[in-house]
Amino acid sequence: MVQLGYGPAREASDNEYKLSDHGIKVAVTIASTAADAGSTPTTTLRKGLVLGRVTATGKMKQYSNGASDGTEVAAGILDDEVNLLDDAGTARDSQATMLIHGFVSEAKLHGIDANGKADLSHIIFG
Repeated sequence: MVQLGYGPAREASDNEYKLSDHGIKVAVTIASTAADAGSTPTTTLRKGLVLGRVTATGKMKQYSNGASDGTEVAAGILDDEVNLLDDAGTARDSQATMLIHGFVSEAKLHGIDANGKADLSHIIFG
């Protein structure tokens, strides 16, 4: 029996966090003040970074369980690398896509913890 919309399972490569082509992505705005603590420079957000939504602005930043601005709730996973700097080196809001439903390799995610996994109820971790 074939289920439409589901691709075959696959291994995640070094820079790929998805285990299947199946998934739902949404367009989001990444705040110019976002940072990826594990990246150099921190203004380059890595694919697979767990994101939270800032309540006051609706913009996305790195998920942080200890925050109190809305980003303490994981909202999705950044689908592609994002550089927040423009050609002049100034940080600016950026458009991106975020995975909100799909199959992912937990080991390939950046910034995930037990509470973040619980928030991402439509993500299946492998």
